[in-house]
Amino acid sequence: MASLEEIQDFNYEGQRLLFEKTKRFDYDRFTILLLDEFDDDYLNLAINIKAQNAIELEEDFKKIKKIMNGYNRKTSIFINNNELLDTVDFKSKGLEISDNSVWLMRKNLKSFTRYESDISVTISKINKQEEKDYPYLVEEGFMRDSKEDPYDGLSRSVVEAIRRSCYSNGKFTTEHYVAKYNGEIIGTMTIMYEKEVAYIYNVTTNVNYRKKGVCKQLMSHIFNRLIEIGIDEVVLQTEVGFYPEKIYKSMGFKELFKGVKYTEM
Repeated sequence: MASLEEIQDFNYEGQRLLFEKTKRFDYDRFTILLLDEFDDDYLNLAINIKAQNAIELEEDFKKIKKIMNGYNRKTSIFINNNELLDTVDFKSKGLEISDNSVWLMRKNLKSFTRYESDISVTISKINKQEEKDYPYLVEEGFMRDSKEDPYDGLSRSVVEAIRRSCYSNGKFTTEHYVAKYNGEIIGTMTIMYEKEVAYIYNVTTNVNYRKKGVCKQLMSHIFNRLIEIGIDEVVLQTEVGFYPEKIYKSMGFKELFKGVKYTEM
């Protein structure tokens, strides 16, 4: 099994490599990612932070802030250490929560109970014609101003990353899938993988077809695909406390860790 640091690095590096104008700086105690094309905190942040207590983080934070501000970027740090999350006053550092996520893993995919949705859905990999629409289908799947949905829409940089992932592979392999009902695309799901671990992204179901098992049928299809290529562990992340977390856990996903992104106000 990959380490927690390898899992989070896999996530961010796989997305970073979709863009040409990016930088990665690996220091002894943290890694800084910078994306020239967008100035939000999507891929402008520090990860792999090794601080174990508030004193160590204070020292690291000063260095991170100096580096990121030197590139005209707001300071943004990803923290998955419970000790730091419980003891550090991030607000006093001028930081606020910009993402509060839980990272989940499902092992032993062969034991997963296969699902069929309540409606007649077909699952397929996106075709060339659908590639151009896929980012916007995913964007539409995340409702704005909804108390149920974990994301209040998607940023321009995230939509652009999805668009590029339809055409770019590079180090990681990316595959996009859609669920169709009566010829209409009503669900989306993406897998990115390298070696023994896969990552799931872009899980959406059209609001008019929710609670009919579409997501579970998509997940069944994805798991079958991963089994075919010899992968038996899959990771995804979602916002803490929203209904997708409960759905994923009902499908056998177990919590790996919680991670909070703090960004300069």
